[in-house]
Amino acid sequence: MKFTSNCKSKRIDLFVANSLKLLSLLKTNRFYISAWNKKYYKNLRKFNNNIEIVGSAHNVKEIKEKIEQGCSQIFLSRIFETKYRFKKGFLGVTKFNLITRRFRINFIALGGINIKNFNQIKNLNIIGFAMSSDKKKAGKYIPAFFKKTY
Repeated sequence: MKFTSNCKSKRIDLFVANSLKLLSLLKTNRFYISAWNKKYYKNLRKFNNNIEIVGSAHNVKEIKEKIEQGCSQIFLSRIFETKYRFKKGFLGVTKFNLITRRFRINFIALGGINIKNFNQIKNLNIIGFAMSSDKKKAGKYIPAFFKKTY
């Protein structure tokens, strides 16, 4: 509960992952559905009209699942190659855009975004992106990225 109030005071959105019980306990309107979760949550909007549901996906089949689950935004991952050897395959800019243009939903790019390929994300059909490596170095590039209008 302290963590939730801390996030609210700093205006940070807190998303609860895959737990309706925790969602009601924390009294938040943000719900995250991971790629492996196959349950349907469309009825959730009947109880709470203001709820924001986001999900993650790796391919077209999972994107369709997330849309059926009621997601308003989808994190689509492995855009670029990462250093982890156990994760094989990535989409790339062209394949990512071909997939996302098939759907009328907001996408957020995820996976392998770093300083070397940062300029390539300007060409993606996205409303945002997430990165963890090189986030300190990327600070000077991010304001230039957001000057682009969507």
